[in-house]
Amino acid sequence: MIVRAEFTLFAAAITLSLVALLVAPRRIAQAWRVPTALLVAAIGAISPLLLYQLIDPSLSTGRALWEWSAAGGPTIQASYRLDGLATVAIAAGSAYVAAGLLANARSASSPRLLPSLALAIGFVFIAVVVTVDLVAAAVAIAVLAAATAFATLLVAPAPSAMRMAAYFAVGMQGFVVAALLIARQGGPSLAFDAISPSAVSPGAVLGATAGAALFAGLYPFVPWRYRPAQALAAAEREPLRGLLAMPAGVAASILLLRVLGVTHIDLSTLPLPVAPLVPRLVLLGVILVMFALRARARKRVSRRAAVMTLLSAAVLAGWDELHWSYVVLAGAGLTVMYAATVSLALPEQWEVARHDVTLATLWISLAVGTPMALAAGLFILVSAALATLVESVWMPPHRAYIATMATSVWTVTGIIGLAAGAGSAPDLATAVVAVLVIVLVLFLELAHSGRRLAQGEAPPDLDIAAAVVALLSIALVASLLALPIPDALLVLGRPLEPIDSVVAIGTVVAATILVITARMVRPLLPEFAGVASRLQRFVWAADPVPAGVAAFRALERAVTVASAGFALFEQRAGVWLAAVLITALLIWSTR
Repeated sequence: MIVRAEFTLFAAAITLSLVALLVAPRRIAQAWRVPTALLVAAIGAISPLLLYQLIDPSLSTGRALWEWSAAGGPTIQASYRLDGLATVAIAAGSAYVAAGLLANARSASSPRLLPSLALAIGFVFIAVVVTVDLVAAAVAIAVLAAATAFATLLVAPAPSAMRMAAYFAVGMQGFVVAALLIARQGGPSLAFDAISPSAVSPGAVLGATAGAALFAGLYPFVPWRYRPAQALAAAEREPLRGLLAMPAGVAASILLLRVLGVTHIDLSTLPLPVAPLVPRLVLLGVILVMFALRARARKRVSRRAAVMTLLSAAVLAGWDELHWSYVVLAGAGLTVMYAATVSLALPEQWEVARHDVTLATLWISLAVGTPMALAAGLFILVSAALATLVESVWMPPHRAYIATMATSVWTVTGIIGLAAGAGSAPDLATAVVAVLVIVLVLFLELAHSGRRLAQGEAPPDLDIAAAVVALLSIALVASLLALPIPDALLVLGRPLEPIDSVVAIGTVVAATILVITARMVRPLLPEFAGVASRLQRFVWAADPVPAGVAAFRALERAVTVASAGFALFEQRAGVWLAAVLITALLIWSTR
């Protein structure tokens, strides 16, 4: 049986629509609807992976919906293709959107507009990840950003939603800059398979990276502030803010991955754009002057400002020695450390911070760039999405225990694979830093898995049943991803070598042992209440929101002053221009 690409896209869209109908606020009172919706959502999440096994490669590309070309410029086509990378992304995105719909059904004060917005997010997400043209994908991701901002406004405080919208708006400019830098190198089209590898300059990669980081919410681009859930209004809807923001972060990361797939340079040694010494010295002088003025105005030296000034000076001084992977690892590492501090100080916020950790882990795989690391990153993305879907509905304690055990084994297995891929990175500094951050991710996942599993007494029979389910379920997930992930890496120009089955089984067994050990060790650890209270100070000190607000205020002030200057020039431009022309005419006539 041969399946066209459109069947897969329709299957994902139809299942999301059915989930939205089943959990609509007016119909959710019937008890059978939530289990049915969960079943439909699970089918919708795995259907792209199943149908991909049957797709004819010649039928995976669709026709262009529209085409535009400027005089002498590249052709832009809104065409689509269902390759392995798009299939993996659709599976993850469908799971996250369906989890958002199911989690919204658990809220007693659910906004009626939210399911429609979540459904729109899912549809636009599918369009973004299958689009094969950079400009067309940037247009589609702008629509996704707008829908996500509106949906976030219903589940998060208005300032957080507005900051997210602002980050999305700035992130769009990063993708636009990347497209312009690629287009200036020439070429018949901006389709990813038609772009020359030499056209993707370090500046284009850095622009796309900045745009994707703003969409993904990597530190310091975290739009919301973490506070105790009891102090928040509508605390039951708080986890939804992370769920609804995930499709935008995943879509931007996939778009960045496609840009990186065009270049043949090893990602761990990819350089940053060349920056002359004089502009760096000028920028350093500006930073030092601003630091001095700020310290004088406050009559004291801020620790945060001092650290940022020293860090900026170090980056500017060693710019020529920095690699792109260092910047990405710094953002991912800070994101993981911030999420670890937040979740240990405020355990209830793990439901939001866990999504930041998932995206940061995916970005670690991008920085490393080896086929094994990229495969593990995509595996973690799909596993985390399916885990979120499974845990989005209430279950009896024994079923919840089995589900938590299984999903934790999925994630830990991917993390171990990512560590193995990071260890083989060509750049030694990248490999060392990546492994250290991955160890922190592993500790964080095991700590929260142990915390959730240790909340009740589990008999030995339940432990055995949970371990068996974990082994069988991860075998199923690995089988579903056995074809899409290697095909995705082949599209990216980084083919994956076959993995030894003995090594794979050993990794799964090791992950299962680690999760069970985390559950057994957690009750033996001391109470973290005192540590959590001290960690809250670090959470508030590391909160990036004040810095983001200050940056937007400075930008607003600069725009206001510039607009006033342009307005004054426009008012007087006619007089000055006439005076210059008359003077020039008199000088010319008397020469």
